[in-house]
Amino acid sequence: MEQISRRGFLQGMTVVGSGLMAGTMISVPATAADPIKIGHQCDLTGALASTGYWRKKTADAAVKWINKNGGVAGRQLELVTIDTESKVDVGILRLRQLLQENKVDFVLGSEHGGISVASNPIMLEQKAICLSQSRTDAVTGAAANPFIFRLMVNTSLAAYAAAPTILTKGWKRWSVIYADYVWGHAHRDAWLAQFKKADIAVGNVVSVPVNTPDPLSYVSRIDRSSDAIFIALLGPDMPRVLVALDQLGLSSKVKVLVDAGFGVFDVLKLGKRAENMWGMDCSPFELADHDTPHERNMRAEVGIDEHGREVGTNQACMIGDIWPMWESVSFIKRNVEGSGWKTKDDTAALIKYAESNPNYQESALFPQGDLFIRPEDHQAFSDYYVLRVTEGRIRTETKIPKDKGIYPSTINLASK
Repeated sequence: MEQISRRGFLQGMTVVGSGLMAGTMISVPATAADPIKIGHQCDLTGALASTGYWRKKTADAAVKWINKNGGVAGRQLELVTIDTESKVDVGILRLRQLLQENKVDFVLGSEHGGISVASNPIMLEQKAICLSQSRTDAVTGAAANPFIFRLMVNTSLAAYAAAPTILTKGWKRWSVIYADYVWGHAHRDAWLAQFKKADIAVGNVVSVPVNTPDPLSYVSRIDRSSDAIFIALLGPDMPRVLVALDQLGLSSKVKVLVDAGFGVFDVLKLGKRAENMWGMDCSPFELADHDTPHERNMRAEVGIDEHGREVGTNQACMIGDIWPMWESVSFIKRNVEGSGWKTKDDTAALIKYAESNPNYQESALFPQGDLFIRPEDHQAFSDYYVLRVTEGRIRTETKIPKDKGIYPSTINLASK
């Protein structure tokens, strides 16, 4: 696997610039005998580094596993990883590097909502497919285009799937704490709509700037009469806010963490304070809650044990980022082989094939379960899980069939 550092990038740009000035740079088209190159726009440092670690580890494992099992239509996969630094300008600059210098055929996208939305028009311009890893609605909504597919759950899907279960638990008044950037805004809006639909009273709605060292002044605005608190934060902000709630004597309030909230930090380290905390995700942490040969294979290849922790380190796993990354690589294999794709000239035919074949059966390639990718907006729908910390483990409270998370499409790519 190839990973490009900042220094390597700058050196590469110097070489490119020199070649252009000398008039000696030659672009050699890819052929059907070459490896299929996948660029990985990964958030390895910055605010999303904790989740970027798992996306890189999974992408590496998926490519290695596919290559040792025959590759894709007899060809090997080659993975090129860059670091977005969790910054929009860096993420965009290095995406262009992947496409224009490294000549990648496909891209595994960033989790960062701002980077992802800004990347979409570049993929359209370059006519290359991106498998987005962002949870922000606009990626397959207002910012969608035919070259963007997303297997990752998004904010609307999470709310549609989980709210009917979460909001029938008897908690009558809620407050909301959310990250003050595009992903947090999307969760805020999706859940406020669900509260309104269920006639649930809402107290304070509090935004927290990303990477706030001490969020106590923000958390202190929470309505103390609330029965439950919905928290939409990522990175180190999640544990900091939970500590602040404890300092304010609000630990007794039911806390419901946003999609993937249990994965952004080791919630079990909170001990008894984590007991009965609720969350949601698109995959169980405990193997016992989804014990299949395909799930076991993926965990073994990535290095995740039966409790959703890293083998060898016991580090908490970002389970919500594992399967979408694994299956995004599988998406490339399935649709390259199904469409007869040979080079990027065949990308339009691959898109048409993927739209005409939207159902994916559970398998070693798709271990999470049966998958449906809606042709209108290229958003995938999978089974979803309401989780709860019970006796020191993150257990499945309710499994929600994929059909329950299907929200109305806001766009129809067939008209584009």
